[in-house]
Amino acid sequence: MVDVVIIGAGPAGTAAAFDLLSRGFSVQLLDKYAFPKKKACAGGITPKALALFRYDISSLIRQECRSIKICPQPGRAFVIQNKNPLCHMVQRWELDLFSLNMVQRKGAQFQVVKKIVSIEEKKLHIEIRTSDQLIKSCYLIGADGANSIVRRLTHPFCRVNRSLALEADIRVDHSERHSMEFDFSMPGRGYFWIFPKGNHLNIGIYSTTGHPALKQRQLVEYAQKRFGTDRLQAVKGYPIGVGGYAHCPGSGRVLLSGDAAGFGENLLGEGIYFALKSGQAAARAIVSACTPGAFPDNSGFPDNVASSVIDSSPYAAPFPGAAYDREIKKIRTDLRLYHLSAKCLYSFPSFSLKLLSLPFFHKKFAQGYADGKTLGQMLLCR
Repeated sequence: MVDVVIIGAGPAGTAAAFDLLSRGFSVQLLDKYAFPKKKACAGGITPKALALFRYDISSLIRQECRSIKICPQPGRAFVIQNKNPLCHMVQRWELDLFSLNMVQRKGAQFQVVKKIVSIEEKKLHIEIRTSDQLIKSCYLIGADGANSIVRRLTHPFCRVNRSLALEADIRVDHSERHSMEFDFSMPGRGYFWIFPKGNHLNIGIYSTTGHPALKQRQLVEYAQKRFGTDRLQAVKGYPIGVGGYAHCPGSGRVLLSGDAAGFGENLLGEGIYFALKSGQAAARAIVSACTPGAFPDNSGFPDNVASSVIDSSPYAAPFPGAAYDREIKKIRTDLRLYHLSAKCLYSFPSFSLKLLSLPFFHKKFAQGYADGKTLGQMLLCR
């Protein structure tokens, strides 16, 4: 039996695994797919997300963007810029593979599991039954995305909403000359995006309504209009789990993190920051539950944490739910602010974007993003 099983080896899962392994816990990562795998994700890493990685990912960065073009509809486009990067562009499959390799080097076990049949919380441990084996652990972290099987099996009343995205890559000459761009000319509640990646552009559609009718045709027409090509590569749609501010995704010995917990923000659809943040919070909560009073704040792991949950009595491991509730309080507050901001932007797009176009506002936000601040810190001038 291992200390912690983590289902989902993306940013949330590997972030939790890395911190748990650093404290001496045994960790088994399960994922539906072998790595490397093509992961649908625009691959924009904000400065606040970059600061959360416990290891250097600079070798993965394809391009740094110091300006963002905003295209309202109607209205004139304007540019938000800063001397420091506002976003770092990566290929998501490279990031996931790199992160998995890092945790495996620290001792994590990794296994491809095609189907989770059941998850049963016993009195003293958890049993995860797959199509061909039974895995036992003291704790379980569900980090398996917006369509989480862990959430469905263990948190049936935890509702996660879905925003939808559709993306593709296109080859253009000198893609580095293109700006990072959010284009709000799309009908409905959402936007088109353009992310330069050095040797290509990643373009896509984001919709907050969760409507399943995002069509490849819309993306083809947009690419034809903007870049004179209809040749799209690696077209893929995916859901973003949102709405996690409304509940605490932790009960018993099972914790949810990232999109599985609805920890994506529904303003622009950023998910990697909240995946990392909540994955690390889940790790802290488990360690904290095993070492009462160990975490006075969110600054990191103290030196006096016990080296392993299986220290003296592995079958009497305490519940981490209360500790996780405390750990994610700031995350939930920030997600509420994103939710309110999204309602304002998509209900009154002309007014909201005109306000943002004023230098007083967009310079403040540009500096905040470049400094790695959260939305709450920027709005409250912290």
